[in-house]
Amino acid sequence: MVAVYRGIHICGIAGVLLHEDSCVGRLLLRMMSALQHRGTDSAGVAIYGKAPFEKNEYILRIATRDIIGAASEISTAIARAGGDIRSIHLNPVNGYGFDKYVIKAEKTSLKRIIVNVASTKVAEVLSVGRCLEIIKDVCTANELDERFKVSGLEGSHGLGHVRFSTESQVDLLHAHPFQAFDYPDIAVVHNGQITNYYKIREKLERKGRHFETENDSELIVHYISDKLEQGFNLQEAIGESVKDLDGPFSYIISTSEAIGVARDKLGLRPALVLESDKLCAVASEENALRVLEQSGSIRNLQPGEVVTWQMQ
Repeated sequence: MVAVYRGIHICGIAGVLLHEDSCVGRLLLRMMSALQHRGTDSAGVAIYGKAPFEKNEYILRIATRDIIGAASEISTAIARAGGDIRSIHLNPVNGYGFDKYVIKAEKTSLKRIIVNVASTKVAEVLSVGRCLEIIKDVCTANELDERFKVSGLEGSHGLGHVRFSTESQVDLLHAHPFQAFDYPDIAVVHNGQITNYYKIREKLERKGRHFETENDSELIVHYISDKLEQGFNLQEAIGESVKDLDGPFSYIISTSEAIGVARDKLGLRPALVLESDKLCAVASEENALRVLEQSGSIRNLQPGEVVTWQMQ
């Protein structure tokens, strides 16, 4: 059963799209710190940087148990699924690894690679994409920066989240952002609840969508991915979600080329946007936009409103 905390705005969400590549990680950390009072259960970012040079190269972020031979098992699992490892960057953190693998593989092999890695029982893929990297942990925003140097990450756009859990467990897998592995380079951060979660999930599963968790936030990224594959553009797909998804919510979703935000049709969860000459940004609170120190208009989204921004 999904718990609803009436009168309390829970979780903090943030997103920023820069008109020129810059330190998007630093800006997201600044926004997340301003939202930290909304939750300390976990923190995470989705950063969109430059894609690898070769066609069919992908970046995998993998959480790995700190045991002897784990990297070898993961490498074997990737190879057996048709992946060619180009580079490995091991990043040990607090008894586990948060490792970065650059691989070359056909897009059709990605799902098999992810399944193979999970089958080793020593690792889980947290993100896969040409330019997307998801970094998250059970910690605060400042601790996330200390562990992964997020503030030094450059890119064109990204998402941030600080979590107060009202449903599902608190662990690395259930931290935001979420991705749909069926559709690389897409991510979502969410504040609120989807009250018709099971109804929509069953429809998506019948279409072949595979869910990694029981978190209702993951539903959103699968829903939007499904609409994009049907030929909807991002603005249209998000608009359909406002019609179909019930409950109090605001969410931000990103692809390799755009960011979009939606507010539920009753306006039960907040979302504010800022547009300036240098960037476009969205957050749960005005304070998280003010810390960007940009001249530009800030406004509340109306109930049921959708806004999208494309990379220039």
